[in-house]
Amino acid sequence: MRNQIMRNRILPQLAGLALLALQLAPGISAAAGQVTMIDPGRADKPGFLVVIEQAGNYRLSGNMKVLDANTTAIEINADNVTLDLNGHVIQGPTRCQQLPAPCWPSGVGNGVHAVGRNGIAIKNGIIQGMGNYGVYLETNSVSLDHIVVNRNGHGGAVFFGGSISNSVAEGNGGYGIFGVDLKVRSNVMRGNQMLGLAAFGRSSFSNNQFKGNNNNAAQTNLKSGAADRNVCNAAACQ
Repeated sequence: MRNQIMRNRILPQLAGLALLALQLAPGISAAAGQVTMIDPGRADKPGFLVVIEQAGNYRLSGNMKVLDANTTAIEINADNVTLDLNGHVIQGPTRCQQLPAPCWPSGVGNGVHAVGRNGIAIKNGIIQGMGNYGVYLETNSVSLDHIVVNRNGHGGAVFFGGSISNSVAEGNGGYGIFGVDLKVRSNVMRGNQMLGLAAFGRSSFSNNQFKGNNNNAAQTNLKSGAADRNVCNAAACQ
């Protein structure tokens, strides 16, 4: 009887401690089939505000403010992650107000960053004022949709393999969009310090609008056919 009483007292305490340990553990993870909300006030580890450690669906619950140009807002350390910015803004400290002058302060912090991952999707939000890039994804399969990358220190979006659509890259201190093996559809690229789009490998682009990039010189390194419906400074891209 005494042992039973002790178990009844101790087991709930152990369960509570286990739950507390999960809450205090660095990084966040999503259970299969569920949406995990991201608290914009997190600070998982130095240099990163939020670290995603497991596959799943994640949704930002509010605007996120990054105070340091060397801090990354969201680091993805897992495959098969969908990140819904949920209409919110990731705001860094960098300003690009008088291009082509350099943006300041610059740094190594990115809005969303991943290296060596697959199946990354980011959608529905604004990333601006980061010290490095709005989005920097060294991955093989990316989907970016309905995002704005605006006035980031070294460029808007960089990725290697995947698509970007229905998005805006504007006023960044480098390329608007840069990468390899890209599908670039129905985007606006304007006022970036370098090319609006620099794409290599098996890249394609269609139905995009370019304006005022690269000091009104070439807007992209790609060649556009009439059927691609790309517009550069109010005329068909060549």
